[in-house]
Amino acid sequence: MSAWVVDKAHINLMVNAGLAVQYKPLHWYTPDGESHSLTPENVDEVGQMLMDECIRSVGARYEDSSITELPGRNDADYILPFKFKMAYGYPPIVVLKQIHCYKYQSCESDDWKETEAYAFCQALKSATISRLPGYEEAPWGWEKWPEENLVRLI
Repeated sequence: MSAWVVDKAHINLMVNAGLAVQYKPLHWYTPDGESHSLTPENVDEVGQMLMDECIRSVGARYEDSSITELPGRNDADYILPFKFKMAYGYPPIVVLKQIHCYKYQSCESDDWKETEAYAFCQALKSATISRLPGYEEAPWGWEKWPEENLVRLI
């Protein structure tokens, strides 16, 4: 499957999910140790960072293409700056799937794992996992689980 530039609505979902984390604000660290946080004051900047990284990645995949020739949305809406729109109620499983999709589209550059976008995705994924139903009730640590509580997976 080939990479494509995600829609701004996709980025908006990820930024909104970052604002909704239980322990606010969402923090992430780049490999150089630089600390970042998502706040209502920097949502446009963080969204633009995510959009720029996706465009850079898809551009690395399709080296001979201009930005308007890249797969996905590539019209004037992408040339204009990212503008955050508040939204609510994304289920954690939807957020996790969108993080995975974004990472798939944005991993084409050789330094993907050193980017701020990668660090943001890792932090958002960890924060979202803790919102999954049953996460808080699950045991911390493991010794033995009674047979009657086991679930057959196959």
